Amino acid sequence: MKLTVSRTELFNKLSAVGKVINPKTPMPVAENFLFNIEKSKITITATDLETTLTSVLSLEDEVGEMILAVSPKLIEVLKEMPEQLIHFNIDEDSFKIDITNESGNYKGDFLGINVGKEGEEFPKPREISEENQSFELASEVLFNGIYKTSFAMAEEDSRPTMTGILFDIFPENITFVATDAHKLVKYNALGMSNGFEASFILPKKPAQTLKNIVVKSDDMVKISFDEKNIVFELPDFMMKCRRIEGRYPNYNTVIQQNNPFKMIVDRGVLLSAVKRVKVFSNEGTGLIKLNITENNLNISAQDIDFSTSADETLVCQYGDDVLEISFKAKLLEEILSNISSTEVVFELTDSTKPGIIVPLKNEEKEELLMLLMPMFLN
Repeated sequence: MKLTVSRTELFNKLSAVGKVINPKTPMPVAENFLFNIEKSKITITATDLETTLTSVLSLEDEVGEMILAVSPKLIEVLKEMPEQLIHFNIDEDSFKIDITNESGNYKGDFLGINVGKEGEEFPKPREISEENQSFELASEVLFNGIYKTSFAMAEEDSRPTMTGILFDIFPENITFVATDAHKLVKYNALGMSNGFEASFILPKKPAQTLKNIVVKSDDMVKISFDEKNIVFELPDFMMKCRRIEGRYPNYNTVIQQNNPFKMIVDRGVLLSAVKRVKVFSNEGTGLIKLNITENNLNISAQDIDFSTSADETLVCQYGDDVLEISFKAKLLEEILSNISSTEVVFELTDSTKPGIIVPLKNEEKEELLMLLMPMFLN
């Protein structure tokens, strides 16, 4: 079988789909791509047995039909090629692949792998049940929901539900939530028309994969889910994955509603100060102290073991009450780095209660809230 494709289009598809592959999978055949060639298109599939990602690539000419697995080493070959048409000659008996372009000829028995006439030796994704629920979401909303919350997902597996992103679906809005028990992000997208209430938890790897392939556009993404699986149908990709089972923590109970003290400060100025001052904090705790007085914010850190310290004073908008609160510098830096607003508002109660950090002005049809647990002062 002979077929011709654009080097750039093929490389981009393989690079995106290939991020799903687990090189340590218990099924060696799943370390490869599945190519389903049908007339004038190739459906490219990759899986780690929990998440399956597919995309379709158009061919220059109409060819026959064939299913084979292809080694991910193909990406390495394409990576160093300039943009041009790439010609593949696939032996339909041995599955050996010869690649030619304007400047060379590349042969490798390892590239093509027989997976049966119908591809039955390649793992199939779990199909979603007919009793699924589905809704549509603008691509930009999905991108923002994942992008603005994914950094707050938990790393440890001791509480599996917190290692993913909660999609909390309501008739007129959808809320994305992520937390690791030290920080929490709640992103609320308004103006939906879902018509029902439901929720599911998207695991970390599929969330990171979606963040890389979803584009900010008005294109609609269809999301379907049942008790065990989730399917995302994007304009150029389809992703099927297992959902995290279990109940997500009640995030609203940790969000303090009545915070009497509010400080408005320039986000960029504060972020730069935090980055400088944290260098002098204790390596073990990373503690940084905020001392807030009338229209002044003093940021300080010290490491008694090494006799180092630093403090800076910034201008802010704040009343005449004195408040002192400490945070882990790294976490405060993460939160400030993931807010795009020029100015942010700190809503505080005292040194023992979580700090709420929100943009001074939210984007249209969205509400962003970040919460950071304090570190107690000695």
